[in-house]
Amino acid sequence: MAQLTVSGGRLGLRFESVEKALGLVQDLSVPVSAVVSVAVTDAPFSVAKGLRAPGFALPGRTRIGTWRSAGQRTLVAAKKNQPAVVIALRGGKYSTLVIGTGAAAELAEEILAAAPDAVLAETDVCVRSGDVVLSGTHVRPATTEPVAQVLLLPGSGEVDRNADHRRIPLGVSRDLAHAFAARGIASLRYDKRGVGRSTGSYLHAGISDNTADAAAMLAWLQKAAHATDLPVFLVGHSEGAMIAELLAADQSQLAGVVLLAAPGTTGEKTMSWQTRQLAQALPPFVGAVIKLPRIDITKQQRKSVAKLRTSSTDTLRMQGRTINARWQRELLDFDPATVLPHITAPVLAITGGKDLQVNPDDLEIIREQVPGPVEVRRPANLTHLLRSDPKPASFASYKKLVRKPTDADTIDAVTDWIAAHASTRV
Repeated sequence: MAQLTVSGGRLGLRFESVEKALGLVQDLSVPVSAVVSVAVTDAPFSVAKGLRAPGFALPGRTRIGTWRSAGQRTLVAAKKNQPAVVIALRGGKYSTLVIGTGAAAELAEEILAAAPDAVLAETDVCVRSGDVVLSGTHVRPATTEPVAQVLLLPGSGEVDRNADHRRIPLGVSRDLAHAFAARGIASLRYDKRGVGRSTGSYLHAGISDNTADAAAMLAWLQKAAHATDLPVFLVGHSEGAMIAELLAADQSQLAGVVLLAAPGTTGEKTMSWQTRQLAQALPPFVGAVIKLPRIDITKQQRKSVAKLRTSSTDTLRMQGRTINARWQRELLDFDPATVLPHITAPVLAITGGKDLQVNPDDLEIIREQVPGPVEVRRPANLTHLLRSDPKPASFASYKKLVRKPTDADTIDAVTDWIAAHASTRV
């Protein structure tokens, strides 16, 4: 396979003759100053996403060539499940290199040592949670020792370590992790069970399972990571914020907890509030169409809740699709009032004024019930997707909003808060 070397301030990539012919690639040389980040992965094909143009792929075995997606151009020379170095670049022909090698970890460290402008280094990790193996990414600053570590907890749904769903690629966890690394903060993020490279079943997992998984990842971060004496923080979004509340209630040694779009009332009350927002946010035409056959959205929601309450199986057919009934039942019963009074770590709670899934007024409940230091923020235009939107709040705007980056002010607020509280623990 292709050979990657570091010499004289440059990365050199040399292909074999057959690889050049099959993948339509040429030898490459780039300055190490172009390196933004270096990662080591055991699943290189998960990084090489998009369309092959041009290149060669032997299904399930080998990829050589160029893969393109959404402004990204990735040069790949790797075998499936072979360790590989993943190098993000700036200002060149390719945005990423994915090069398979048995010495991926050693080569990554060599590249980082030679790349003065690199921001972060990423490493794949696997953590066992009961009979499930969770796959995640540990991120650390590239050239300095970390000052703190963060466990990132994503929102609801079948989302991966980046907080990406196949229909709504949020990227919130990835964006936060990269921003943290630039400030000297390490982090761990992971694929939820049954998603990405984690084993298990998403459809059969309840909030209790997701909390157990988060606890396993937190234990890894506290005990098995590179710097076990660093202050540790939790950052959770939506369902992840609920899980952060549950974990923090039992973890007195945490340095801080960040709750992004966290409910302050029971899951049943939050779902009822969401339904009312949906009814109010419907476009006039849609609202008129619903009224013609006398469809009452609120009444329908109450029927759905009643059906869930009488069910006992992990899954359930509802409105023509299979849902995770166990997760829904546990959500209905979740009550922040049982955990918030037990959180002693400092808390930063942020919910946007245009959040349609969590009532921003719940910020005051969090402020009142958490006994430790609490700071709350309510950015006027921030939505549940952690994107800013100056227009009236609407579920219909979600598809457009995900094309925007995660709100920079929110990322800065979280990063600054963690950095400030980390410095007080040193």
